[in-house]
Amino acid sequence: MSGVRIPPIPRMLRCETVVIKRQEDAGYGEPVHIVVERCRIDRSSALSPNDYQLTAGCSARVFIDATEYDGDLLEGDLVGFDGEWHAVASVDRCDHPDGTAHHWEADVR
Repeated sequence: MSGVRIPPIPRMLRCETVVIKRQEDAGYGEPVHIVVERCRIDRSSALSPNDYQLTAGCSARVFIDATEYDGDLLEGDLVGFDGEWHAVASVDRCDHPDGTAHHWEADVR
């Protein structure tokens, strides 16, 4: 089953750009800015009445496909979109069956 790969999130659903701001060097120095194109921002999931609801106080869910970004997304990172910075409240890394990253889903405030 190691050869099984899940297709990427369709490009037509990934039409927004986000900027990830991460503090490096144990909190010293300038933060690193990473521009990630072709992401999906779901601003309506706060209204979803099922198991895919956002955590309390979150304003959007950001989907970052591993075909566009090969780093990591961590709780506490800042994600910029809509002219504002949003803190990552929780993040889930969704993997292929072989253990490599498929995409990240982050709830932001």
